[in-house]
Amino acid sequence: MGDQRIVFAMEGIYVFWREVGCFMLWFWYTIYKILNENMHQDSARHTIAIFERLYNYVESVLPIELNQDVVSALEQVKNNYELSVEEIEDTMITFGRYVWPYRKAFEEFLAIYEGRVGEQFMLSHSSVQIKKRYQDFKLHGGSLRDLHSGRPANFFTSEERVKLCEVLVNMNQSLRKHVVQLIKSTESKKFKVSVAEFAQILLEIEQELGFIRCIADSEQEHPQLASEMRAQVRGFEHGFCLLGPEVDFIAVCNMRGHFEGRKKEMKVRGYVFSDLFQ
Repeated sequence: MGDQRIVFAMEGIYVFWREVGCFMLWFWYTIYKILNENMHQDSARHTIAIFERLYNYVESVLPIELNQDVVSALEQVKNNYELSVEEIEDTMITFGRYVWPYRKAFEEFLAIYEGRVGEQFMLSHSSVQIKKRYQDFKLHGGSLRDLHSGRPANFFTSEERVKLCEVLVNMNQSLRKHVVQLIKSTESKKFKVSVAEFAQILLEIEQELGFIRCIADSEQEHPQLASEMRAQVRGFEHGFCLLGPEVDFIAVCNMRGHFEGRKKEMKVRGYVFSDLFQ
């Protein structure tokens, strides 16, 4: 009898802990799934917000048909909750390429006209006190461009810096409206020429990226090197759509030499390791 009681007790304990274990496994899996879904949703929302920012920046200078295509793509990624973050990024990269020449041409025009009339817009939004302090800043060698860089941080008081930030925001909005009006009227031809120039640069960048993709796909000897190549290409693609640093044309052109050097380095390391194990 005593042995049977012990057996029953052990079986009861086993069943109890089995049930507890199953419950805890289910519990922690549910928590993990919830956290994972929340992280995915946060990442997706963040990525879509960048897509919206990209569109809002260039919408005023895009051709009607391209504008409609970007709006349609943006709506699709916002309403399709099944898309992964990578799939959203792929969509952004595709349309980021399309709008890149317009974005770069627009940035070029903004920089040109900031140099021409930016100070006028800046002063028109400034109080008498800020105008006086800005003139003092110029006498000390400062410029409007320096205000964007943070160089005058020690020259202005904290209160003046707050006011300057507001002035610069208003100046940029006024400058943007002014440049958009020019692009749609008197500067239309120049803008189209600039877009065409950046489109040619884009074509050269795409050719280089395509070459590196082909090399990565054919790289059998060093899988790690192929992964590095694909990651580098992806990084440059992110630059088309504000997901990463701006595309550096010189860096793109230097990729071939960089990876040729990496391959030679890996071969040398391979020979060294082979010698060590012989």
